[in-house]
Amino acid sequence: MAIEKLRKDGEDPLILDAGDLFFSTANINKNNLESEKHRCETMLAAYEKIGCDGLNIGKYELLAGLGYLKSMRKKYAGIDFISANLRDKVTNELIFSPYKIIKKDNLNIGVIGLTNMVPDSMKSIIVVDYVKAGNDYIKKIESKVDIIVMLINAERNMQASLVSNFKNADFIFTSGSTHKTSPSTPQSNEGPFLYANGKQGKYLTVIDLEMNDNTSSIIDVSSNEQKVRQVTNRIKRLQKKEPGKKLEEIYAGQQNILNMVKRYRQELEEAESILKSANNKMRYSSFALNKKVKDDPAILAMVDSAIETCSTLNQSLPKKPKKPNSSRRPKKKSKSLKLPKPPKVKTRP
Repeated sequence: MAIEKLRKDGEDPLILDAGDLFFSTANINKNNLESEKHRCETMLAAYEKIGCDGLNIGKYELLAGLGYLKSMRKKYAGIDFISANLRDKVTNELIFSPYKIIKKDNLNIGVIGLTNMVPDSMKSIIVVDYVKAGNDYIKKIESKVDIIVMLINAERNMQASLVSNFKNADFIFTSGSTHKTSPSTPQSNEGPFLYANGKQGKYLTVIDLEMNDNTSSIIDVSSNEQKVRQVTNRIKRLQKKEPGKKLEEIYAGQQNILNMVKRYRQELEEAESILKSANNKMRYSSFALNKKVKDDPAILAMVDSAIETCSTLNQSLPKKPKKPNSSRRPKKKSKSLKLPKPPKVKTRP
């Protein structure tokens, strides 16, 4: 298992979930409710076994109702449910902890949870403006922590504005869309790093953070390292034509290629300079949780059992009888029209 390997290598990972964990579909109804609840509880039990430092409450967590969600928090107390902008309509109190401060090595990390995707059917919840709530809690904890992490459940068209909305955060991890951030995606140098994690838990987003100076900025070295690899390979391909000569000699008179070489060298110099001067380095990677990742036997047994149980629960549901379509007229048997045989005509010899 990827996380277990990190621990065996001496790492102590901070494990967070940005929300939309609970169910496999937004269409929760009496026909799939029991199987979806069983699936949800299996995932929470597995998360508790693996270790989860914080779960943001998003749209999917609310689909079976607030009562069920609260019962899951009580049953799986080893997982902290976080939400800074969901309040109880009766008491006006926050339903969950708005943030959590976690100490890892020498760093205090503040984690804030938000959503703007609450289902319309949730009448027992007051949804506070997530931008205002998020910034209010950033102000509240920023003097107590070294790094601020936002877990935000938001629609894809809203995610582009998150960097400008939460300028004083350091990292933003999103749920609510199937988009996945590429390591080569350029990140803002002035605002927080923004990452989307793909769909259906098929990818594990890993941030490897190396902090040497709490007063200096964090530099995304993953994109610059990838830039160095890409540009170096492009220059090597151009050099293959005549390895013993300079590129200016090989492509003399081909100004377009020479201009491209000049641009490549500038990009390489800039990327290498950033890597060399970075005090605090951050690397982003996204691991596909496919067959290449070794399964933990205990977790795999839980998953296999859950699949079997969910299948049984779905099969035990009474099948709805097919209703006759009264709008259609019954088909009449078609009668073939028999034509009289033509009279035989005698021909003269």
